[in-house]
Amino acid sequence: MRAQNRNREQDFSKNTWRSAAALAVSTALFVAYFQYEKFNASVQREMQQNAQVGRPLVGGPFSLVDHHGRPVTDQDFRGKWMLVYFGYTFCPDVCPEELEKMGTVIDAITAAEGEASINSSSANDDVAQYQHAPLVPLFISCDPKRDSIASIKEYLAQFHPTFLGLTGTHGQIKRVAKAYRLYYSAPPKAVDDDETDYLVDHSIFFYLMDPEGKYVFHFGRNETAEDVVARITAARQAYASYAVDEAKKAAPART
Repeated sequence: MRAQNRNREQDFSKNTWRSAAALAVSTALFVAYFQYEKFNASVQREMQQNAQVGRPLVGGPFSLVDHHGRPVTDQDFRGKWMLVYFGYTFCPDVCPEELEKMGTVIDAITAAEGEASINSSSANDDVAQYQHAPLVPLFISCDPKRDSIASIKEYLAQFHPTFLGLTGTHGQIKRVAKAYRLYYSAPPKAVDDDETDYLVDHSIFFYLMDPEGKYVFHFGRNETAEDVVARITAARQAYASYAVDEAKKAAPART
């Protein structure tokens, strides 16, 4: 009798733990789904507000040279989403960490879109290769004195084959940085003499630009690759929905 009671108690205990575990899993899934929907809705609201009241004045025209030595302007990327990062090849730690994260973001979004991988390291390719890419990753050097075209190409190849490096004169880079509201401070010897041992202080952001070349978000160092992927994915979905709505409004009414 006691053995039967013990068995019943054990069975009851097992069932209780199973029920509790199932409830915990269900609750976790519900919370995760709720948080995702809440996040997605907040992104869509932000996109709509940006469209209605205007966005921060971040970004603008640029005319630079890519890591194959070809002239490139912002117009070459119209119709494409851009993820823009400012850095330099002599950066000891922050830039490598952020570029690794950027590569993870590109891989995740490309895989989710089912797109074929692109490779910007081939000298025979040009900007047109990005026509079907879900996201164009740009690296803009803020140390044009030391960052030659060849060194940028070699540097970026360590992180991801799709990165496209851009550089220009000191004046050109200064104008682009100002347009993107990027803080960077290069010592006088970074411009005036032959000294090559110096550091460049700069803001640590990715900038997400929409297919019209307009600013959407920026991502800081404290945001994980997963955070960035989630926000970019939601922003692209919201943009697509907004574009469909605008197209419907612009379509002539049927009689």
